[in-house]
Amino acid sequence: MPPIDLARLRDFSDGSDQGMRELAGLFLSHMDECVQALRAGIEAGDGEQLRTEAHRAAGTAGACGARALSTLLTRLETVDAARRLAESRTLVPEIEAELSQVRQFLSESLGLDGGRPVPDAQVPR
Repeated sequence: MPPIDLARLRDFSDGSDQGMRELAGLFLSHMDECVQALRAGIEAGDGEQLRTEAHRAAGTAGACGARALSTLLTRLETVDAARRLAESRTLVPEIEAELSQVRQFLSESLGLDGGRPVPDAQVPR
């Protein structure tokens, strides 16, 4: 199973190949920001920031069809507050690894270069 559902991603784009690539680039940028915020929450020892950022990122990942990524983020969001910081030290690296797989798949499938659309790349239907 691919790490992201391209049909779901297409549903949220304007339906064009270019629109899909642009949305994928925005998705990856947003997820990078969320992961940075998760890392900052760990460093600050801020369990509430971890919960908030995990919730925000899980919603985005789920909406765009990155189910496994969304599941990991939801786990971090819903873990007991007393254990959230300790769990985040394990879950955030897993989240980063899954995001890396999503990025690689999108790059190969949509013709992205480092998260940016490549003009005229063919998108599978």
